Amino acid sequence: MDETKKVGVVTVERDRVVGCLKWVGLTVVGVSLIGGVVLWKFIEESAGLVKGAGDFLHSVADKIHTRSVEETFRERITQVVSTDGDVLEVARVETEETFTRADSRSLFGEMLYLGTTTSEIRVPVIYRYHLKLSDEWKIEIRDQECRVLSPILRPSLPPAIRTDGMEKKSASGWLRFNAVENLLQLEKDLTPRVEERAGDKRHLNLAREASRRSVEQFVRKWVLEDHPDIGRMKVLVTFPDELDATRDVLPGAGGVKP
Repeated sequence: MDETKKVGVVTVERDRVVGCLKWVGLTVVGVSLIGGVVLWKFIEESAGLVKGAGDFLHSVADKIHTRSVEETFRERITQVVSTDGDVLEVARVETEETFTRADSRSLFGEMLYLGTTTSEIRVPVIYRYHLKLSDEWKIEIRDQECRVLSPILRPSLPPAIRTDGMEKKSASGWLRFNAVENLLQLEKDLTPRVEERAGDKRHLNLAREASRRSVEQFVRKWVLEDHPDIGRMKVLVTFPDELDATRDVLPGAGGVKP
């Protein structure tokens, strides 16, 4: 009987200890949760106070200090050239051009690849196109039609690069460290590459129809202004690079200059 009583007492005491530990654990968890909430609120309120203090100090600083921004401009005239009144601007094309320069390196032929540095510039460009009045014009009137063989369409160089809309980015390969240099070289070559694009077939074709309309209006206003049937006259304009497709535009060999 004594041993049974001892075992019962020990079991009761163990249950009491476990129960106490559970309550202690729950109390710790509850206090931790409450403390976390209080701490979060404190941090939130402190952040608000800090932000408010920062805004206040910033406003005070704005009132007590003076900011001065100075911009200067210098120019050195390198050339002034007259067109001699020989240029008739006929079209303008605005595009967004993208230029990319990729620089790859490797060692031992192609055995060890060192990576590729890629730089890109995206910039708005304005291309202008003109005719030379001193070039040969061929104009022939047939009944109610005026057929015009215009001089060749030329790009006005250099094109206008809109630096205010320029976007640049450059990234080095995994063993390359020349992102800045690669981008600088791409930017240095920007004007020559834009000039090259101005005279390519794609850009000339973009300006072609606008140029045709300009030449038509020019002929109406300055060549046919005294013609009695100018109101009913149809003006057909052809450029020299279109002659293969329209061989009978001007069969005569004579030419006139406006």
